Amino acid sequence: MKKKIAILGGGISSLTAAYDITREPNWQDKYDMTVYQMGWRLGGKGASSRNPNRHYRIEEHGLHIWLGFYENAFSLMRACYSELSGVPGVFRSWQDAFKPHSFVVLEEKTTNGWLHWPTTFPVNDSLPGDGSELPTMWDYLVMALEWLADAFEQRQSQIQSDIHVKVSPLSEAIVGEELTSAEQTQRKTATKLIRAAQRRARKLSHRGERLNRVREVQSPLDDFSAWLGTVLQTDLAHDTGLRRLFVPIDIFAGVARGILADNAIAKGFDSLDEFEFQEWLARHGASPISLESAWLRGAYDLAFSFEDGDSNKPNLAAGASLRALFRMVFTYKGAVLWKMQAGMGETVFTPLYKVLHQRGVKFRFFHKVRQLYLSTDKHRVEEVSINLQATVKGEEYVPLERVGMWDCWRFAPDYEQLAEGQELLARQVNLESNWSGWSGVEEIRLQAGVDFDDVILGIPIAALSTICAELIEASEDWRQMMAHVKTIQTQGFQLWLNKSLAECGWPMESPVLGAYVEPLDTWADMTHLLTAELWPLDSAPKQLAYFCGVMPDAPATPSASDLGFPAKESELARARACSFLANHAGYLWPSALTPHSTQFDWDILVGTDTTGEGRFADQYWHPNIDPSERYTLAVAGSTRFRLRADGSGFQNLVLAGDWLHNGLNTPGCIESAVISGRQAARAITGSQDPIIGESDFPRERGLLSKICGFLLGWLPHIVARIPKLWNTEAR
Repeated sequence: MKKKIAILGGGISSLTAAYDITREPNWQDKYDMTVYQMGWRLGGKGASSRNPNRHYRIEEHGLHIWLGFYENAFSLMRACYSELSGVPGVFRSWQDAFKPHSFVVLEEKTTNGWLHWPTTFPVNDSLPGDGSELPTMWDYLVMALEWLADAFEQRQSQIQSDIHVKVSPLSEAIVGEELTSAEQTQRKTATKLIRAAQRRARKLSHRGERLNRVREVQSPLDDFSAWLGTVLQTDLAHDTGLRRLFVPIDIFAGVARGILADNAIAKGFDSLDEFEFQEWLARHGASPISLESAWLRGAYDLAFSFEDGDSNKPNLAAGASLRALFRMVFTYKGAVLWKMQAGMGETVFTPLYKVLHQRGVKFRFFHKVRQLYLSTDKHRVEEVSINLQATVKGEEYVPLERVGMWDCWRFAPDYEQLAEGQELLARQVNLESNWSGWSGVEEIRLQAGVDFDDVILGIPIAALSTICAELIEASEDWRQMMAHVKTIQTQGFQLWLNKSLAECGWPMESPVLGAYVEPLDTWADMTHLLTAELWPLDSAPKQLAYFCGVMPDAPATPSASDLGFPAKESELARARACSFLANHAGYLWPSALTPHSTQFDWDILVGTDTTGEGRFADQYWHPNIDPSERYTLAVAGSTRFRLRADGSGFQNLVLAGDWLHNGLNTPGCIESAVISGRQAARAITGSQDPIIGESDFPRERGLLSKICGFLLGWLPHIVARIPKLWNTEAR
């Protein structure tokens, strides 16, 4: 008999689980699978649509750019596009859908104002999603020390100071006679120390050797780091160019010292998650200048890691951040970033939906999960209560429409397909909002043993406090998870401009920019997406800009009966966006100001004939306030309270989402969500296959030469391009 699986929620983790289950041979003989999704589209926080009233422009929840280390996410996309080869309505291949991006700008705040810190990351010949295993913990350490030694050796001649290097007896014994040569300078002493640490680490190939002789790596590294911190605080503090050269070295030295001192090599990165990242770095010798640098601020901005959405409350678990840092810097493939060539809806969720639909997975749109009910003995899910939001007239709802070359998710439900369509249209009901004011058509009760045998719960954690009330009451593990795994609101806005990037005065190439003013600290030039929108040739915009950041939480999240809450939060997001443009856009776009003034020129926004700030009304902004939209954080001390996909504590319930302990645990991350979905599928099918990136201690797959080949393949890409990693020109 087929096992019936009810998948609750249509985000990336749920769809990944469905995809992996349907990869099983003869899966339709084993499973009957249905996805239940509120509203009219898939994607969760990654959902996007096309606005037919604005030339079918793309409207997103925020800025979505994939990182080059997203091994599982890219593997999923590569497989989907391969399966759909020749199918109309989607990109021809994944490499048409995603394009590499290597230019990043961080903003450095100085006493003299903001300074651009441009970075061109090296590219390499690898492609994400090729299935290669990740390095071990020790491999990462060796790679970091290799980079540190090479980077410092190339730059040490620029340090004019001869501040004395204090060398411990153990370091002196390790380095040997090199420290006593007549021509020795302090810079050369520092170079020999970091080289000694690097060489010892590389030679300690056996785990037993590492544990017994780790001090031989630590001692010279400690001496080097202490000297560099002194130099940074004195001679380099006011020299922008030199400071930029050595801040990344100082940060990585602190990282390496901390990993060794706290024995993360043996315990894994999770053992460091009790500590806040900046505090942990400070404890292991990173200088105050490095801790306040654009690199550190950019890391927090990338992960939206501010409690309560308050930019004055940074909080990021050290282990989760280090794991992501190592993968992002040392294992990205092709490029550090990859930009989608259309909206996330049509780039990611259209191909996923098409593959799953043609494989036989059933989709039930307009099914909003209300409550999970437990059996009398509290051991399993007995019922799932669902609010039927609207009645589909036909056999099934058709969610996509053709826009240009692509099948896209509609801006609103196709009311013609719904029995209640005209009423929903007249009342302008938002079926994705917790504050819709729409009671729905009826309540549906899915019964265990009849409608489902197993449940995959892929709904974000912020929505579970009501949906899973019985589970939380019955389980201490659930109560602890709900209390410690935090989420926040975020906000984003998109601008269509009638001036190009150059015409606005931006002096460099198309950037992804971070670490700017809070809370809207991130900007990406997304002008390439204009070709995917249907603008008339005579009025097409010349530039498209996406901005995003955290959004302070409301003092209290109101009940669903407070129908005015979304409008209030939307107005706050609009006001913050306009304030940003009025006060801070001029630094990024100096030619976007009105002539002979410092006032932002609102007329450069594409829109109606209104003037002044009123033109912003024709742009797009979105506050992510709904429980299903809130952003999951990885705050210090929270990791141990995350449940695992197969660890719900209830017999027929499997979990999926970026809020779980999935082995990556990076906040709000597509790769985390995809790994979690794969783990959920594995819990259903009983597969024993490991998943790339789910552990800090991956199983060895093949011979030692395969591991060596990985290292030899990656290190040249990182090391050979060191001079280009940090362009130190202040702009």
